[in-house]
Amino acid sequence: MRERNGSFPTSLLLSGRIEAVPLAEVLQLVAGSGHDGVLCVEAEEPPARGEIEIVGGRIVRADVASRPQPLGAVLLRRGAVSEGALTRALERQSSAAPWRPLGELLLEMEAVDVGELAAGLAEQIETRAAEILGWSRGVFRYRTWGATRRTGLACEVGVALEPHELLLESARLADENAAR
Repeated sequence: MRERNGSFPTSLLLSGRIEAVPLAEVLQLVAGSGHDGVLCVEAEEPPARGEIEIVGGRIVRADVASRPQPLGAVLLRRGAVSEGALTRALERQSSAAPWRPLGELLLEMEAVDVGELAAGLAEQIETRAAEILGWSRGVFRYRTWGATRRTGLACEVGVALEPHELLLESARLADENAAR
């Protein structure tokens, strides 16, 4: 069934409590389903909200609402962009209408190489997704989205993380944190 604008409506495919179905299992299930969509998670202790977006069975975006990790900071820490170039790109971004992603502006300015941008985006996605996957109490919902959904910059530069590899990295990080 199509909506009036011609796109397919979003639909809820799966929901539940993290205590009943661990997020690692949910991620494997939804990534393997063949549906593109968003896994929305609400943690209870401490309260937090996060999203993991999946396209073609791969993770292309992860966000934690309460703890943003700006791409510029990631690229600067990695040495992929200079402070001056980052400042100029942020100024351009604040005056751009419509708003444009920082990575797109940095590429346009030739201030960052595509490979370095992709590595920064992958690190950003991995860090956020690992945090979400570490949550043990709360609820999750997986929704597919309509056919007109626009993919983000990560997809455009070829960043798409394999869920299996991300789960292994998340387990490694959890072990490191437990050892501290």
